[in-house]
Amino acid sequence: MLVNMSEVLDAILKEWLRERDHWLPILIDSNTPRPVTLYIGGGTPSLCPVEKLQPVVEQLQQDIHATGTSLAEFTVEANPDDISLQYCRELLEMGVDRLSIGIQSFVDKHLKSMKRRHTGDQAAKAVLMAKQAGFKNISIDLMFGFHNLTVKQWKENLSRATDLGPEHISAYQLSLEPATPWGEHNTLPTQEACLAQYSILQDVLEQHGYQQYEISNFCLPGKESLHNSGYWQRIPYIGLGPSAHSFNGHLRYWNVYSTDQYINGLRKNKPYRRFDRLKPDDVHNEWILLQLRTKDGFSLEGLREREGDPALAAFLRKIKPLKKRDLLVEENGRVLIPPSLYFVSDQIIRESLLP
Repeated sequence: MLVNMSEVLDAILKEWLRERDHWLPILIDSNTPRPVTLYIGGGTPSLCPVEKLQPVVEQLQQDIHATGTSLAEFTVEANPDDISLQYCRELLEMGVDRLSIGIQSFVDKHLKSMKRRHTGDQAAKAVLMAKQAGFKNISIDLMFGFHNLTVKQWKENLSRATDLGPEHISAYQLSLEPATPWGEHNTLPTQEACLAQYSILQDVLEQHGYQQYEISNFCLPGKESLHNSGYWQRIPYIGLGPSAHSFNGHLRYWNVYSTDQYINGLRKNKPYRRFDRLKPDDVHNEWILLQLRTKDGFSLEGLREREGDPALAAFLRKIKPLKKRDLLVEENGRVLIPPSLYFVSDQIIRESLLP
């Protein structure tokens, strides 16, 4: 079924106008100053002409500016084959200052297996066009840990990426989904092979001046994603559109996946959503899980302020075996996972959580 983009955007605008008065005080809290960011992603926003996005973006910008706040970062996701010089210039004119390009690989046969529309050369050209248009903050996505990716190909991917010089690189290990070609055949490399690729990733990017500030994210100095960093600090955010997730500081909710249901719900002024009301143990575990993913790790003083001395003492007892095995280290009042162990961070984090 073809999606009517105008109807979707009209519904997104209606959702924002409906939620605006509730959300603006949450997003812009004078008692806790923090960067306000805008991120247009999910699906393929680059398929949507800029002139169709403009009314929604202008309303959001106008409402944010009316509070006396300026956007600290405005990101749009784009597929390489949707990018043109004109498109990039139109984004810049709209106020976008960060472009996230979903490259995944520069190897054509890998892209074909992933069902991606672009080629490796198109991916490289997209980055160069974005730079030519005037973007000074470009992020690219790469993927590793999938079937038939050799060490040689992975090094060549990283070489092409660093030659292009984007300010930010996100690299994700493939996770199998049943509905994908790889998922149907359950084809994944060994964990040893994936660890080797991850170690190469860390080494190569460090050699080229990229700093790893989160398990999957690397940037040139000062170019961390402000938007994504907010997730790891449990900063509230609103998501607009089908499947979009929101977090108001207390509970999480997400819109219905179906575009038709989403649009019909907004027409009735009754959005179709599911809610996850977090219990104290959920909140405790979220702080640990999210912060341990970052280079700065988990704040012990933050735990004391939120939950008190007994909770801090219980947490330190919980992680004592992990510290003894050097899986966690304590520095300057924070608990960190050593970068050399990021690849096995899921297991370390799991052992740090309440049951």
